[in-house]
Amino acid sequence: MTDCRTRYPILLIHGLNCRDEVPFFYWGRVPALLAAHGARVYLSGQDACGTIGHNARALKRRIQRVMAAENSEKVNLIAHSKGGLEARYAISTLGMADRVASLTTICTPHHGSKTAAVWQDRPLARLALSGVEDLYWRLHGDDQPDFRASLEELTPAAMERFNRANPDSPLVYYQSWGARLEKKYHGEGGMARFLLALTGADGLTDGLVSPDSAVWGRWRGTLDRVSHLDATDSRRRDLTHFSVSDFYLRMVRELAEMGF
Repeated sequence: MTDCRTRYPILLIHGLNCRDEVPFFYWGRVPALLAAHGARVYLSGQDACGTIGHNARALKRRIQRVMAAENSEKVNLIAHSKGGLEARYAISTLGMADRVASLTTICTPHHGSKTAAVWQDRPLARLALSGVEDLYWRLHGDDQPDFRASLEELTPAAMERFNRANPDSPLVYYQSWGARLEKKYHGEGGMARFLLALTGADGLTDGLVSPDSAVWGRWRGTLDRVSHLDATDSRRRDLTHFSVSDFYLRMVRELAEMGF
């Protein structure tokens, strides 16, 4: 059996427009799988549509609670999509660098989304979409949803400023993966409601984020023919060309072997 007993506990951090268990269990079979192989796994619990700063402050509190529960000096962060940006903000701006051993990001738009930039020129549609999203997520547990601001934060220009303001800490190990589908548009499952928001401006993506935008720290490569949702096992489906179980077991085993 693969040994996933890392030195520090693992915090799985979800992305934009989802909570840990709404509208589906975000990480699918991954937490139970890792726990069965010896890992200590926690979920992040931040807002679905909070801004990077707002959610990062919630992450900081969550990290502190996990450390106290485990009597641990640090945590390992595994973050998907926008959750990776929130983790970086917590590390670099909120002073958590000495509390985080590693940050692994998966399909995180570190260099922004051209689609998000296109939507800045659609003020009426953006306002309408934001109103619907904010209401939905407030009803489903968000403390401070702000979809419009969250979208603005993901433009390439905004991410360029973010990256300058949030440099990597030498105390933290950073690594990243991206994913890519063979077609520009992909609206499977819960991603279907985003079809109208996709412009094709980012080229080939995982449905939302391009591999080029996902590069940060040690680049581990692109998961071919894997969607944004399948990268976290949200739909709990087995792909013939990609084993989500092997992917996460190998990832966490490597962290353990590196002493994290």
